[in-house]
Amino acid sequence: MKRISGLFIRRVKVQTALGLLSRMQLRFEGFQLQKAGDLVAIPITHPPSAEDENTLRKGLGSFQIQEAFFEPISTGPRNLREAAQGKIPVDLIPRLPRSFDIVGDIAIIELPPLLQGYSTEVGKAVVRMNPHVRLVLSKSGEVTGRFRTRALNALTGTGSMETVHREFACSYHLDVSSVYFNPRLSHERRRVAEQVTQNEVVVDMFAGVGPYSILIATLQPAVKVYAVDINPSAVRYLKDNVLANKVADRVVPMLGDAREFSKEELKGAANRVVMNLPSDAEHYLDAALRILKSGGGVVHFYQFTSRQVGSELLKTQFRTSVLTQKREVKSFNYCKVVREVSPRRVQVALDAVIV
Repeated sequence: MKRISGLFIRRVKVQTALGLLSRMQLRFEGFQLQKAGDLVAIPITHPPSAEDENTLRKGLGSFQIQEAFFEPISTGPRNLREAAQGKIPVDLIPRLPRSFDIVGDIAIIELPPLLQGYSTEVGKAVVRMNPHVRLVLSKSGEVTGRFRTRALNALTGTGSMETVHREFACSYHLDVSSVYFNPRLSHERRRVAEQVTQNEVVVDMFAGVGPYSILIATLQPAVKVYAVDINPSAVRYLKDNVLANKVADRVVPMLGDAREFSKEELKGAANRVVMNLPSDAEHYLDAALRILKSGGGVVHFYQFTSRQVGSELLKTQFRTSVLTQKREVKSFNYCKVVREVSPRRVQVALDAVIV
């Protein structure tokens, strides 16, 4: 990845922007466009001059110029099946995973049992697809325990499990074996962060290494974010990331159980609470409601559920749980699947306005 200037524009204006940037010789060829919620970032050769900005504004209306990380356009294999051709038996090619995660320069893949004997070959195929990857790991268990970690085995590559992951102009130092981090939630994090307004107090109850907290503070400088996590390793990296991303005046790392902090230190503190613990968030809803200001606020709630469970049932269950804590749901601003966990299981995001 390369950090260069980008023009952020709404999706409906992308084709117009591409043509205009090319004519102005500002388009940086050879790098992929980056999606950021409703926006698309187009790599440009250099920040435009005042005259160029006027030309762009006439043709595009509103836009933003800021640095971001862009992936070079790959000329290698288009997918893992293509990369593994000739390296593993033909009858096993269909068994290869269709996707895997990349965190910094580390790839993490879920390897089916039938492919265990070809783990090195699969790992090398991943690197052929993604030359910047230095280490390929396979999942050897589920995310478990209070610290939300999983066992990982090296398939190919060198070095430690520590890396730096870059996302929306923010960087996150982490060790994939000792903290929880999901790169597939990047657009969800952006969606939430873009809702935060000036002078809000936000409590990120399960902050990990800080992807929600730091992005919120980066996009909205006039906020205070309390980033809580019970995992000492996560909080150590969180503190480093707060400094690296220059948001130490806005983000307060806190080591401990969010439930305990809700009783005194953070009681009634927040306009907005982020509950990114889909495996157990429902058991922390009472704590989240204590953290909200008495006048109310917004809760970003995440939950694992069956694909067959409809949004109306989820809303009803959430509303009932809130009522047991003597608060009420004024409205739901959002309720959608944000990722698939397994063929029958999904993660749902629910934004609720609480009074």
